Amino acid sequence: MSTQAIITCIVFVVTMILLIWQPIHPILIGALVPSVLASFKIIEAKSAYMEFANTTVVFFLGLCVVGEAFFKTGLADYIGGKIIGLIGGTEKGLIVGTGLVAGGLSAFLNDTGSTACLMPIVSSMSEKAKVNKSKLLMALAYFASLGGTITLIGTTPHIVANGILADMKLREFTFFEYAKIGVPLLIAGIIYMIFIGTKLLPVKEIDLGEVKEPVYNKGKMITIALIFLGVVLCMATKVIPMHVAGVFGAILAVLTGCIDIKDAIKSFSATTIFLVGGIFPLSKALISTGAAEYFVNKLSPVLSGMPPVVVIGGIALLMLLATQFLLNSSATVLILPVSILICQASGINPLAGAMAVSICASGVFTTPFGTGPNLLVWEAGGYTMKDYIKCGFPLLIVFWLVTTALCSVFYL
Repeated sequence: MSTQAIITCIVFVVTMILLIWQPIHPILIGALVPSVLASFKIIEAKSAYMEFANTTVVFFLGLCVVGEAFFKTGLADYIGGKIIGLIGGTEKGLIVGTGLVAGGLSAFLNDTGSTACLMPIVSSMSEKAKVNKSKLLMALAYFASLGGTITLIGTTPHIVANGILADMKLREFTFFEYAKIGVPLLIAGIIYMIFIGTKLLPVKEIDLGEVKEPVYNKGKMITIALIFLGVVLCMATKVIPMHVAGVFGAILAVLTGCIDIKDAIKSFSATTIFLVGGIFPLSKALISTGAAEYFVNKLSPVLSGMPPVVVIGGIALLMLLATQFLLNSSATVLILPVSILICQASGINPLAGAMAVSICASGVFTTPFGTGPNLLVWEAGGYTMKDYIKCGFPLLIVFWLVTTALCSVFYL
């Protein structure tokens, strides 16, 4: 392992400790990481803070404004009331409703976009039903990630995986082929959050400022609804890039008077921006320095010669460990070719390993920065790193076992 790779690993470990222990604010951690990496010339100084303006941040800022406009016009309160009327105002009922809506939406739209779109509605539902918001937003993030496993377009790693399969002259997965594993995973996730997950989440007293009864403005409610549908349509059809659609939505929300510019700026989450901007360069550095590849290559030989189910379980576990800390697309590029080679060497259908890797790219539950949905709810739910680990680790085990079992059933 190179010196730069060793330094990157040290920075990574220290960052994890600081995020869990939190002796300093996460904003300072996010600001510090790129500076340290640039000081050791692991990343270029001129691009150290480039990730503060990446597409995830831009899209997040745009949807923050649209989401706040949902509250200001009364639309979130109206929709939340209607949903509660259909599914009831109990915590379990809201979790089931959130799971079905978030999972279904994320199956066909980007999971990060689905989370951003649903956050204001879920928040309003929690307030109206007097269910603590911290119990629902974590579930929303998890359900969005689980829903993304259902179709080819539900998450970027699926598309990346098909590209790698094509390059290696193997059969590509069909559009709904993921559903036979993704749908059971979503159901398992909903059951877990109902009976176990919410009990592991603390009740957070989130400062919402001066809470006022929303004043319904039908004209502006219709306007922001149309803006929102326009953003969703752009995301679904990919007429324009997702982050550009988010910016257009935010600008239109301000220009049409659905939200004023001061409230739009207040809706931005500085913590999320700094975490994305600071952690993404660290994730990329683990790839570029060869640190991640080093550990993958050291672990891969252990799986050779094992029983088929054990091999698939090992591949799934390896991917789950990697994707908790690396960008899921980067982790897919790193792990998938290795998994295919391991399967071929063991005389196993390589599609079993490929499916396990592709599905497990969405199994990010124990860290806030491994995936977009987790990042979006970090500050809004008042969560700490410990909350993600405490609630997400058991779900990670469930996800691993279900994925291993189903990949073995369908592909071995």
